[in-house]
Amino acid sequence: MKRKKKLLFIILIVFLICIIIFFIGRSFGFFKYIKKGETVNIIAINGIATEILNPENDALNLENVYPMTDSEGLALIPFEFQMTNTSSRSLSYSIQIEIDDEKLDACTLEDGTKCPELSPTYLKYVYKKNDETYTEPRNLASDGNIIASGVIAGKETITSSIILWIDENAGNEIMNHYFYGKIVITGELNTSSNYQESILNGADPVLTDYLVPVQIAEDGTVTKADTTSQWYSYENKNWANAVVLKDEEITYGNGETISEDNIESYFVWIPKYSYQLWDLGNYSSLTSIESKEQTIPIKFGLTNTSDSNTGECTTPGVAGESGSCQVGDYMTHPAFLAFDSNGLWVGKFETGYDGATSTTEAQVNSNDSSKIIIKPNVYSWRYNTVGNMFSASYNYIRSDESHMMKNTEWGAVAYLSHSNYGINAKVRDNNSEFLTGYGQVNESTCSSSTSTDCNQFGNDPAITQPYNTEIGYLASTTGNISGIYDMSGGAGEFVMGYTTGANTVGGSSGITTLYPDFFTNNSWDNFYDQYSTTEFINFANRILGDATGEMGPFADSISSWYGNLSRTASSVYPFHIRGGHRGSGTGNGIFSFSPNDGSESSTAGFRIVLTPTK
Repeated sequence: MKRKKKLLFIILIVFLICIIIFFIGRSFGFFKYIKKGETVNIIAINGIATEILNPENDALNLENVYPMTDSEGLALIPFEFQMTNTSSRSLSYSIQIEIDDEKLDACTLEDGTKCPELSPTYLKYVYKKNDETYTEPRNLASDGNIIASGVIAGKETITSSIILWIDENAGNEIMNHYFYGKIVITGELNTSSNYQESILNGADPVLTDYLVPVQIAEDGTVTKADTTSQWYSYENKNWANAVVLKDEEITYGNGETISEDNIESYFVWIPKYSYQLWDLGNYSSLTSIESKEQTIPIKFGLTNTSDSNTGECTTPGVAGESGSCQVGDYMTHPAFLAFDSNGLWVGKFETGYDGATSTTEAQVNSNDSSKIIIKPNVYSWRYNTVGNMFSASYNYIRSDESHMMKNTEWGAVAYLSHSNYGINAKVRDNNSEFLTGYGQVNESTCSSSTSTDCNQFGNDPAITQPYNTEIGYLASTTGNISGIYDMSGGAGEFVMGYTTGANTVGGSSGITTLYPDFFTNNSWDNFYDQYSTTEFINFANRILGDATGEMGPFADSISSWYGNLSRTASSVYPFHIRGGHRGSGTGNGIFSFSPNDGSESSTAGFRIVLTPTK
């Protein structure tokens, strides 16, 4: 390597990136006015001001350099600039390093021939915004030369720092090659004036004609949200909520109360994210366990992780496989890869049966989508086959790609819940008689005479409180009313995770009766997670991200995360049930999983997910 560096150092590699700032000032339909900056250091265009903070290093100048390690690259002086939105409206932006064809075309060698181009595949970079830490080194070409994107709010200033170097793996083939580039900032005004949160990096809620954005007060009062101002904050564990109305002809102004009588369903937004792997879940047998709960590191954003970037891996998304992933890598969660969406709208509560006034009235084996209701204090729809559950979900709001929740989608909610953006603790059980949105008074808190639970309710774990109370909040994924409920206890929930090769091919689930080609036609692949035939304790058959094998190690059918029930699907019982059901005790939990044949069960229901396209 030293010999290579010396050889490459002798040969001049002209590698100059001139800084030219572009910004889209106005956007009318497909017409965009683009203005070229006249100076290098300060440019102000239609409400955007940019300023280079270290003018002595006012270009990413890599002349006479050699391939270097990541640690050497990180020691280079960064190029820094500020971007200030001087308007009151938010802007979506993208920072990209583009090839400067004009300069490259003008470049000639001593013999008069055209300079050969140095491919961006040989370049690595790191980027940071404001006081954040630098990203892991990434390959420039892997993201289409885009180094950052996101939203800059009105009056906000963002400081950007970039370091660029030649990858140490570049060989002699790059000798006498040239690269001319320019930093280009593109973006446009958010013409809808919708609020966007910087931390989501573009993975903000996607609203459709059916979804009305709402804010929910602590007492449960629902008001229409003003989407031009902050109506959610994942940084503060306040997840975005929306409702489907029963009577769509009724319109509501911003801040106006929406009557509970006119709400058919509640949904909560799960933004697209990647997470840091802490355990690859390759457990094929039982062992001793100890508590391994931890905060799951999350990064929001629309860019998929890649094997070509240091500290990342390409999502394998296949049962039993890890691809190139290692512990410590960030991986895009597989739940966000099936549909072209910025995230998932997840049913805030278990799906109820509209009109049921008792637990038995909600036990109906039917696929009637008109009976779907997703609200607090209604009876969970149970004693239904997986086939009917899937069909009712699929036909609920077809234009928004409604479907029965998949196993990996359950995992996406569970992991976000156990991050800095969620409750980051055990979600309380719903121990009610299959009513949605309730939280159990936790018996363990009664060891203290000063416990709020004990003072109010005594030491009776059967007592439950509704979703809009202090106890009820703890049964949500956020620990407040903005989160998702019923993911621990209540009814167990069938999810679309199926063991292919099962001897009944759907068997008593009835799914192949309704959809004969379900497991043979690839057009259905996005609607279920596929697992290979296995037995109850082959946890290595997990899909990374589905919150099964990664919750290991396992002993006596429980996991190291809160001792939740842990039994994998099999050839005899090919479907997954998540969360556990009321009365099943300590095995309940958001990380609980168990097998079932997909037939009617008085203790199992389902949940609906919407994935509207961008």
